[in-house]
Amino acid sequence: MIIKFCGAAGGEVTGSKHLIKTDKGNILFDCGLFQGRRAESVQKNLNFLFTPDEVDAVVISHAHIDHIGVLPVLVKNGYKKDIYLTDVTDELSRIMLLDSARLQVEDAKFFNKIHQKDGLVIEPLYDEDDATKAFGFFKKVKRYESFYPVESVEVKFFNAGHVLGSSTVSIKIDGTKILYTGDIGRRNQLILKRPEFDKDVDYLIIETTYGDREHTDVSGVKEVFADIINKAVKNKGKIIIPSFSLERTQEIIYLLDSLRHEKDVFPIPVYVDSPMSVRVTNIFNKHIEEVDFNNDFTTYSRDDKDPFGYEYIKYISNKEESQALNDMSGPMIIISASGMCEGGRILHHLRNSIDDDRNIVLLVGYMAENTLGRRLKDGAKKVKIFGLEHEVYSEVRSMDFFSAHAGQSDLIEYVKEINPKKGILLVHGENKSRAGFKKVLMDNGFKNIFMPDYGEEVEI
Repeated sequence: MIIKFCGAAGGEVTGSKHLIKTDKGNILFDCGLFQGRRAESVQKNLNFLFTPDEVDAVVISHAHIDHIGVLPVLVKNGYKKDIYLTDVTDELSRIMLLDSARLQVEDAKFFNKIHQKDGLVIEPLYDEDDATKAFGFFKKVKRYESFYPVESVEVKFFNAGHVLGSSTVSIKIDGTKILYTGDIGRRNQLILKRPEFDKDVDYLIIETTYGDREHTDVSGVKEVFADIINKAVKNKGKIIIPSFSLERTQEIIYLLDSLRHEKDVFPIPVYVDSPMSVRVTNIFNKHIEEVDFNNDFTTYSRDDKDPFGYEYIKYISNKEESQALNDMSGPMIIISASGMCEGGRILHHLRNSIDDDRNIVLLVGYMAENTLGRRLKDGAKKVKIFGLEHEVYSEVRSMDFFSAHAGQSDLIEYVKEINPKKGILLVHGENKSRAGFKKVLMDNGFKNIFMPDYGEEVEI
């Protein structure tokens, strides 16, 4: 059995693709979009380290774009077999991929328009028709129930506690069991249940996004958030929040709603400028079984029947309303995708607001290397948006309270709980993060720890 690491390896955090090759058949775990420098991203997202003919089945851990975002490219290139995922991930992936396709088409159209005189042209990776064709190969399976994507290979989904519908995946082949974590959540979260894992694992493939550090204690999030809001109110500025439509937006809205009800902040106008966020929030309400019934959110939602603020938060759907926000004066909060500032409406809000020192850009998620979000987080004074340079005068703040990824202490506790017998493979983390986590694992007595490179094959 060979595992070929075709993405989110070698220090990369996005573009998850792991191909498990066996004499029974080959299974691809996740098929995600790589995000980084434009030229490198295009190359990696169009050219896989395998051919569609090599893949006998695809298994999806969750609906984030860096785990599903190039499924339409795979299908365009000739893949015509099953794509296995949970029912919630199926529902969310349809929304996410259609939105990704639409944004790519819109961004390419806008980029080409403003660079027409320069002769610069970009093309979307796929359109909505391509995404829809991929849906024809979706095959829903239930958590905890065995399924066999190829003959004699048993696979099960367990709750990963990362985002709605997310799963860890166990694979049993000829008596050897591999556990692939996908992305895994924290033990103490705002909304979701903690992760679950299969037992008697031989090899563990684990994400290490925060393998070398901890998150700030979530108990202080309201106080920090209130201070930021009150500052924007005082300065009559805008708070621009790049946010993933899945999970992060719902957490932010819940906190805003609770702060408003507790009267800790001025009732500042809030705009969620993402049609997808509305649909995802409705799915969230539909699948209440994913919620941890012992956390504060459940208590709050019992008392407040509108925890996602439909009463007063303005959900923006059409382009005209989105554009109008740029001409409006603060104070206000604008929540928009994409979370790493790599596409979508957030780019328009940033380019229209980032040169005003009254405004605050609030980063609430992980920012991969070479993304616009990462450059802002690292303190860049000038950034390019749609290929045009903008000076950064807005205050840039970063809050990691919201992270849906496990921090170092959670990760080590999970490894202890799983207790893999034969080896641990570290993926989905920058090299500094992977190396830091490898050291902690070794200090805790674990051996046979590997940091696979991009394109590397590991025989087990």
